[in-house]
Amino acid sequence: MKPFFLALLMAFFVFSFEDCKANSGEKKAVEMNYYISNDGNDNNSGTSVDAPWRTIGKVNSILFQPGNRILFKSGGIWNDVLIPKGSGTEGLPITIDKYGGEALPVINGGGQKNGSGTLRLNQVSYWQINNLEITNTVPAGMTYAAIGIHVSGGDISEPPILGISIKNCYVHDVNSATDGQINYHKNSGGIILDGKIYGALVQNCYIKNCAVEGLRTAGSREIPERSKDIIFDHNTLENIYGDGIVMSGVTGGSKIIYNKVYNACMNTGSQNYAGIWTIGSIKTLVAYNEVYGLKGGGNNDGMAFDADGYDEITTTDGDIFEYNYSHDNNGGFFLLMKDAKNITVRYNVSINDVGTIRGKKLFLIQNSPHTSRYVYNNVFYMKNPVEKLLWEGSSVEFKNNIFYAASSINKLSDKEITDKARFYSNSFYPLDIFSSLNWGASLQKNNRLYKNPDFKDPLLKKGCTFDQTFLPNLFYPHVNLNEIPSGYQKNCSYRK
Repeated sequence: MKPFFLALLMAFFVFSFEDCKANSGEKKAVEMNYYISNDGNDNNSGTSVDAPWRTIGKVNSILFQPGNRILFKSGGIWNDVLIPKGSGTEGLPITIDKYGGEALPVINGGGQKNGSGTLRLNQVSYWQINNLEITNTVPAGMTYAAIGIHVSGGDISEPPILGISIKNCYVHDVNSATDGQINYHKNSGGIILDGKIYGALVQNCYIKNCAVEGLRTAGSREIPERSKDIIFDHNTLENIYGDGIVMSGVTGGSKIIYNKVYNACMNTGSQNYAGIWTIGSIKTLVAYNEVYGLKGGGNNDGMAFDADGYDEITTTDGDIFEYNYSHDNNGGFFLLMKDAKNITVRYNVSINDVGTIRGKKLFLIQNSPHTSRYVYNNVFYMKNPVEKLLWEGSSVEFKNNIFYAASSINKLSDKEITDKARFYSNSFYPLDIFSSLNWGASLQKNNRLYKNPDFKDPLLKKGCTFDQTFLPNLFYPHVNLNEIPSGYQKNCSYRK
């Protein structure tokens, strides 16, 4: 019996050894690194720093596998478009990153044809894009739509793409065609997420000098085909011709949080743009953002924030705008379109958001059949003369807000205010300005206060820290802005 058991034991060890070799080989394959350097050669293996590839063309020719890493040499420059192939898996994404130093690798797309993207993820899932510098400058004399980083989810009939992450990238000088030019399209600019995407994160990116858009989704607005779980977090956008950040065609789990948008809406034509806005969106959170220095934005826009919707398909439903800081925007603070419903605007500070041209208004609120639109516990400080406070203003409830006018207000609204507009327990200062407005006989209003709020610092500095200066320094005892009005639901789950 002993020889039999000895043979069985030896067979077990041989099987186990071969199995370990197989698993080791599999692990090695999925963890493969590929290196690209300006000093490389495409005939190299590409799998070590001593034998890197040279060109993006070589990268584009490879079908990458889950767990692969594509590493560009720090400080290197490539003049081409990167369109990698293959998909990762949930536990083994494919990664593009840098190696060998702190300087970002530079990829210049060159804007060589209409609709080009310098880095395009075309119907591939589970990719991580880190630490790249991306440009896509269209040659002089040409008017093309161009994109810096383009995530394309394909047609609505196709499966969604999954698990996209873009972090620590510098995207700049993407000069797409603008208003009135051939090939003008809003789905162009810095970082564009197009099509049906389930799960995407754009974080800590710097997007500068881009047209038309800064950062946006551009998927279908048909609810079954919308994207979901899209997060734009801690990004900085500067000098954007059109919209700063747009969340379009999303349903559930999406957030625009801790971003800064400066000098967007640079256009001076008739096309309308805003700082941060949502359309065809369900339950998106817009929180802890700073929007400032918007000078253009079209005839009726240039607002810091916007809950949009002009028909049933584009309806924005259930979005929350909270703890945002808006200042020095020429177009105003907030646009609320007629088909936006169940919208909450709370705990925001707006400073000097009425400019000297383009309507001179704080809000642009369209009359709506929806009454579930709430603006409460906000501070509005208006330095410049105001032509109209609300534009239309019905179908909204204002409660527990502070309105402070340092100059003058000509009228409450361009349109007649109906009993669908409700003003409860707000503070207006000074008395002589607000008491003379065209409130109308049918407007629901009570408990108005006309006492000086005595702000400790009504002109907050750029980049203020909300945890230190938002509630303690601005809110005052005459209106309890920490109190949640009756019928509202308190939601603090997003606070740091």
